[in-house]
Amino acid sequence: MGNLFKYSSLTTKIRSMSSDLISIEGFKTLSECRSITDAVNELMHYKYYSNVFKNIDINALHREDIEQILLLSNLEEFSRLCKFSSSTPKKYLNLVSMYNTIYVLKRMLRDILSHRPTSLDLKLYSQYLGKKMNLNIEDLISSKDISQFIEALKNTEYYNCLNEVFLKGSTGIFDYALALDSYYFEICFKFANKELKGDEKKEVLSILGTRCDFLNMQWIYRTKKYYKVDNAKIYATLTPHYYKLSPDEIKRMTEAEGADEFNEVFDTTYYGRLSSKLFKIRPGLEEFYMATLEYLYTKNKKIIPILWQHLAIICILGNSK
Repeated sequence: MGNLFKYSSLTTKIRSMSSDLISIEGFKTLSECRSITDAVNELMHYKYYSNVFKNIDINALHREDIEQILLLSNLEEFSRLCKFSSSTPKKYLNLVSMYNTIYVLKRMLRDILSHRPTSLDLKLYSQYLGKKMNLNIEDLISSKDISQFIEALKNTEYYNCLNEVFLKGSTGIFDYALALDSYYFEICFKFANKELKGDEKKEVLSILGTRCDFLNMQWIYRTKKYYKVDNAKIYATLTPHYYKLSPDEIKRMTEAEGADEFNEVFDTTYYGRLSSKLFKIRPGLEEFYMATLEYLYTKNKKIIPILWQHLAIICILGNSK
């Protein structure tokens, strides 16, 4: 199980799929679009997206319509990927399936906690999410409040982590999303440490660690720029995994007085030095995150296993909405 080179046909297929997706330069162009229609027209320059939006009147699309189309397309692609080869590394693809499921759960939680109708037509996803993950989509859709939603998850692996947040009386989406993300990373880290060896293990852990570092930096940065959050609250909501950030650097970022001081600390870190290497002008944190992931995926493309190549696709789709 530790050697994934034997899945060469599946790996080749995913690399072929990835070649049709948007590039970092494409994201820069996309970010400059002035409207949803302009953004979709930009996406249409890429084969993958031109197929996704084929026979759809893009002038009538709203942001949530686009998100739903892309998410459903992602699940359809993943379903075909699972059927592509009898030698499919099921444990890896199960983690990708979990990633997809958690994304949908967070969307549902956001709507419930905001007391608004479901923003996705979840019945479209039931064939991809319900059976394999023991989810009762109908019960989730019919949930009127957070207690009913969590009760509908009682026979799933997501129940305990969400119920723990609920019992603390939390009413914010961030706490529930963080609980799901933390659970997912725990599963992934355990999997990588148990199932992988050598360079493959090292590189997978580097990508996992980088994702955790950026989740923490993004959260700290946003609190400094947009919100007034007590430092103790920030510490309590950080993902408990560090890779290239030291505890001292996390402390200095968390206790920075505003976004400018955060950036001063950031510039002294590994990621700050990498940012100056990849960009001539300081990018936004989201743009730098995407550039860093692309850098890592490109650098390690010969040894990254199937799961992380597909997670790159998910990450790209998620940021193109």
